[in-house]
Amino acid sequence: MGIQTEAVPAASVTRDAPSPAAPSDVRQRWLSDAADCVRRNGVVIIRDAIPAARIASIHADFAVRHDVHMTPDQKKLYHRFQPDPLRAQVPIAVDGPIADPAVFAPPSVLAVVQELMGADLIIGEMGVVISHPGAGAQTPHRDSEFLFGGLDMEVALPPFAMTMLVPLIDVALDMGPTEYWPGSHREFDKDAVVATPASRAALDAGSVVLLDSRVVHGGGANISTSVRPTVYFSFHRRWYVENPGYEKKPQVRVTPLMLQRLPERYRPLFSWALHLNRTDSFQEFVYRWIGRIRLRVARLLG
Repeated sequence: MGIQTEAVPAASVTRDAPSPAAPSDVRQRWLSDAADCVRRNGVVIIRDAIPAARIASIHADFAVRHDVHMTPDQKKLYHRFQPDPLRAQVPIAVDGPIADPAVFAPPSVLAVVQELMGADLIIGEMGVVISHPGAGAQTPHRDSEFLFGGLDMEVALPPFAMTMLVPLIDVALDMGPTEYWPGSHREFDKDAVVATPASRAALDAGSVVLLDSRVVHGGGANISTSVRPTVYFSFHRRWYVENPGYEKKPQVRVTPLMLQRLPERYRPLFSWALHLNRTDSFQEFVYRWIGRIRLRVARLLG
């Protein structure tokens, strides 16, 4: 396919999550349409994929658990993985309200991912990117490069990894929602791609952006006065794991105790990463209870 010279309207890649009560034929038609949208554009935005109440609980938990990164005008950012000092990228654990299948594997998202990549998947990376007021736009990038260095046949290959972006608040355009170049998962020349207009959309909390990991994208400039946190989860085919960029952080923070608290059917998504973590049970116990005490103190102080 040729490089698109006009931005694809966000409405054309946006779908409402199907109701769990919808008849199976309705849900199947929705799934076929959403998967086809990803095949064509490399992206689909799914509204109301995650209950807003669950998103709010994660946001409240992060305000305590990651307070140094979430507080406006704070001075110390965890920016070793982001060159902009006003944009923090923080590893997160499979713990607290984030450890909810409705969050890390929403039914509508998981259906699309499995339709395109099969059922044998892992969550190969998870974390949060926190954009503070004044943060500039990210450098456009792909989360994963082409597997074989750009052989012509690669443009026809299905995805081997997909990224789900989950904003923790309503995101207006001035807050710098993710910009993406539809169709760029089929284009090797990134410079030619970014010379064309990007697409973007305002998002409500509970909506997600699901990207083929080869799509060129980047967080926009935050010219608002609000802190914009976005959680990300990367679904991978089991044989694919990213290697570069993880010298100083684990792709997934998980321990045996965290894994045991998950419903059994979801444990294979994270169990592969146990060997990457070195936290023992006592350290996890201390970490968890310190976090709970801080949360209770914050609630008491209003």
